Amino acid sequence: MAVGGRFVRVEGMLSIGRFSQASRLSVRTLRRYDCDALLVPALVDAANGRRYYSPAQVAEARLIRLLRDLDLPLEEVRAVLGDRDPQSTHDRLAAHRDRLAAELDRQRAVLGELDDLLAQPRPLAPAPVEPRSLPEQLVVSCRVVTALAELPSAFGAAWGRVEWHLHEHGGRRAGPSLAIYHGPDFDPDALDVEVAVPVTGWVRVGAGIAVRTLPAVEVIATVHAGAYDRLGDAYQALAGWAGEHGRVLGEGIRETYLVGPDRGGPEGLRTEVAWPLAERDADGPAPTMTTAG
Repeated sequence: MAVGGRFVRVEGMLSIGRFSQASRLSVRTLRRYDCDALLVPALVDAANGRRYYSPAQVAEARLIRLLRDLDLPLEEVRAVLGDRDPQSTHDRLAAHRDRLAAELDRQRAVLGELDDLLAQPRPLAPAPVEPRSLPEQLVVSCRVVTALAELPSAFGAAWGRVEWHLHEHGGRRAGPSLAIYHGPDFDPDALDVEVAVPVTGWVRVGAGIAVRTLPAVEVIATVHAGAYDRLGDAYQALAGWAGEHGRVLGEGIRETYLVGPDRGGPEGLRTEVAWPLAERDADGPAPTMTTAG
């Protein structure tokens, strides 16, 4: 066989087909690994491009297959193959195991939510939506930026600070707790949320605590009955109402927790979602929709 202008004997070498059988890797995969310089043939016939592998490469191929079956990223596989330090290899595999465990936990949580969704009958009709005028309201609040996954703990910590501040610095609760979502869009990695308690009376301002008056605003509102993970039903109903009535939705959505977890289980929760309406002329005339004929 001609290799680089020289004739090389191929006795004892394995063709790509035989190597595929020995390593349990498909020919297509072996060709891809060759192109990726992950598992390069020992010899390639310059005349016809046929690949030949050394029997000693079977062990390396089996290791690659094992690592890829474990979803180890290609670059990590390459690093393990080139690493001669057993401790370094152990650390790489341990780090990958931790990533897999975290993903498994996430998948279990998703499956739990799916099971809950399948177990709960869909409501026969969406909760009613009504336009309302919210008056000015004095609140004591704490604003946080947090990932969606950390929202419950962030809420708990922020409300704890607000309640402590009320206890230490005056003011009387004047209604259920609420949350105001700031920003023009939904970013699950950086939710900008203000947790607030309506109050009456004088309250001292503190570090990280705001005492401010929420402005009066025109909203559309609906009350969601049930667990927080189904609040999407309320948002869908509000968006649908706005579309049907030709209204533009604004910013500063408010969730008011009429009945919270301290007063019952998930099915007993009651949450009012109020979505501010933008001024009709805020963005100019309503867009004209055209349909292709």
